[in-house]
Amino acid sequence: MNRVAPLLAENDIRNRIAEGDETAFTELFGHYYSILLPFVSRFTRSEADAEEVLQETFVRVWLSREQLPDIDNLRSWIYTIASRQCLMVLRANLNNKKKINALYQQSPTEQVHDSASLAEITRLVGEAVSQMPSQRQRIYRLSREAGLKPQAIAAELSLSVSTVKNVLVLALKEIRSHLAESGHVFPLIYLLLHFF
Repeated sequence: MNRVAPLLAENDIRNRIAEGDETAFTELFGHYYSILLPFVSRFTRSEADAEEVLQETFVRVWLSREQLPDIDNLRSWIYTIASRQCLMVLRANLNNKKKINALYQQSPTEQVHDSASLAEITRLVGEAVSQMPSQRQRIYRLSREAGLKPQAIAAELSLSVSTVKNVLVLALKEIRSHLAESGHVFPLIYLLLHFF
């Protein structure tokens, strides 16, 4: 593992994040993202899955920010979260392969039912996106409909890449919540692979 310079003023950054400081969180994200990427990629063996793991890791860091002042080893804590997210993605991928195999063994009647379900899910996704704030909608549409990478979206909208990535995670979480409320529960990775 490569030696990386420690995050300067780590205690200060942890306390600021715990108080909801998004600038400090962006600094933490920028520092740890490049450190975690090779580690996560060794497990996922997929750029898309590695990206998903990292986004979910930092969402969990943000959602657990009130714990930060009590964390003795921030690096170890973040690595633990990332490791758990890797395991979840690997399990989801295994389940996904089983579902795909089952799909190939379905009768034509079952396949028609699945097509109807896909149409319903597509409608619900559109509904969820239309309820998002305009900037989130725009970033989501540039990513999913125009096929732009976060770097290209950031350049087009004069935003940081980390902001774009964070917004995309929030958008996907909103979509997943909207689908769950309608009785369709999917792991985030499943949504990424099948519907977007």
